[in-house]
Amino acid sequence: MGHVIVGTAGHIDHGKSSLVRALTGTDPDRLPEEKRRQITIDLGYAFLDDVAAIIDVPGHEKFIHNMVAGASTIDYALLVIAADDGVMPQTREHLHILRLLGIRFGAIVITKIDCVDSSHVVGVKDQIRNSIRGTFLVNAPIFEVDSLSGWGVSDLRVFLVTELPKLPVRSSQKALRIPIDRVFSVRGHGTVVTGTVLSGTIAKDMRVEILPGSVQSRVKQLQSNMSERSTIGPGMRVAANLASVDSLTRGQTITSPEALTVARKVAARVESLQSTVAKLRDRQRVRCLIGTQEVMGRYRVLARHKEYDIALLLLDSAIVTVWGDRFILRNYSPVETLGGGIVLDIDPMLKRLRDRTGQIEALQDMRDQDDDKGLLSWIKSRSNGVHLKYAAQVFGLSESLVADRIQQSLAEWLFCGKWIMHRSHVKLLESKLLAAMQRLHESSAVPSIVQLAQLVPAVHIDVLSGIVSELAANRSVILDGSRVLLPGADAVGDPRLRDIVVCVMERLSSSGFTPPSAAMLAVELQKPRSEIERALVLAVRQNMATRLGNDLFFERDAFARALAATKDMITKRGSIQVADVTKHLNSSRKYVVPFLEYLDSVGITERRENFRVAGRNFKSSE
Repeated sequence: MGHVIVGTAGHIDHGKSSLVRALTGTDPDRLPEEKRRQITIDLGYAFLDDVAAIIDVPGHEKFIHNMVAGASTIDYALLVIAADDGVMPQTREHLHILRLLGIRFGAIVITKIDCVDSSHVVGVKDQIRNSIRGTFLVNAPIFEVDSLSGWGVSDLRVFLVTELPKLPVRSSQKALRIPIDRVFSVRGHGTVVTGTVLSGTIAKDMRVEILPGSVQSRVKQLQSNMSERSTIGPGMRVAANLASVDSLTRGQTITSPEALTVARKVAARVESLQSTVAKLRDRQRVRCLIGTQEVMGRYRVLARHKEYDIALLLLDSAIVTVWGDRFILRNYSPVETLGGGIVLDIDPMLKRLRDRTGQIEALQDMRDQDDDKGLLSWIKSRSNGVHLKYAAQVFGLSESLVADRIQQSLAEWLFCGKWIMHRSHVKLLESKLLAAMQRLHESSAVPSIVQLAQLVPAVHIDVLSGIVSELAANRSVILDGSRVLLPGADAVGDPRLRDIVVCVMERLSSSGFTPPSAAMLAVELQKPRSEIERALVLAVRQNMATRLGNDLFFERDAFARALAATKDMITKRGSIQVADVTKHLNSSRKYVVPFLEYLDSVGITERRENFRVAGRNFKSSE
């Protein structure tokens, strides 16, 4: 069975469907409206023996979104040009789209050769050569055919059957990815979806996940080229009968459970088309066509260069993508192709504008790299470290493959469980922690690792623990049970503060989730504010209180009850707002907002506009 996807491209009424019919014996126009109007509206499919699957795309400008959905999965393009018309507007637009999608192989077919004389064909060929200059088709073979009589079709067919098996094979080691391009129901069987296996392998009885939406299912049956199969690999068309699912649509992706992730923010390298009237502008609304998905979004320029932009796509709805995916951008209205690009990062953690220079440079460095170098550069750009699972999802790999590639330059990385951080970031974080510990010791505080984590909330505690362990191995710090000391620091604290600590904790305990500030406590207890502040720090050190911000301390049990209540609300409702937590805790925004921001920072919650949902570290049993 072939592992190549061939796609047609070209202007409307240039004979793409007739060519597919002549090559395969299959009519790719399946819709009644297509047959009535004699134009292709949606994607059509046929098979060239066991050599390749052919996707026939519409040529009308109104159906470019369908054309991109088909072209985004092909390996080999057939640019079809009618001899009587020559190169037309959609010929050029389709050629631009193929180039922007990174298609590397193809051929040119001049159809309707019976409608013109030989001198006219010579002129059409000259026109074609001018149009393909500087594209991947510049050295492509040109075939002349008459699809209705069959003249010239056999030569094209022999060429395809001979050359297509020589094309590079897609990876079976990467995660399973099947962008859905068709959904329908079969009586007695249920939901059937079709698509192209971009990578990985799908098997009968396999558990799969459909994203976006996180729908779980089982593969009941598989077909390719009208034959039932137990497994189907990369570069093949597939029809999958899925168990217990409905309401699936084109644009979703079939994958293995938890192998991929979704995103609404994408960093990319974007090339604008110079031939269009409209140009890509900062903050403009665009249509993003990626795989079989089409979503609206806003275009934000991070850095502008002569030939390309480094930009953000802020999308209205979630998409499924991985590093290196190609996409097309079209104007919102009037609909026109503006350009296209390549995905460099998913949900990038960009800092404030004035601090972004290094991150933008890292994105620029990744634009032309291969998978291995791109992976290492991407992980290095993550200053807070990255989990193996997330790295695997962003690159469409397995965790073991990510770990293997890191092992090749192991000295550059710190491994903390399944977390990875580049040594350049480790060094900066070590300096920050040692300086913070010095300040804490000066106020009689001896922090635990959990309390140190509050000083760098964006860094996962597993990473912090690994860094502290290295510091201890180098004798830069001393581990005293759960506490971390600098060499020579006093682990006992100031006994004169003990009475004040007792009074402070009684007041914090009675206040619930509306604790008084240090200034208020100083007035109530008639003590100097400096002593109150030292007592509060000592309470945190002794794990009696939790600190959020400079002057916000919660009694430990009150904080734990608030955390449990918040997680319980999310478990039951799915999402919460500040007002929900404020009411439930009988508190106010003054306390609830920093509390939720802290939960966001450690991954227990995740903010989505005005709502909070379960984050990456959410565990309902905590």
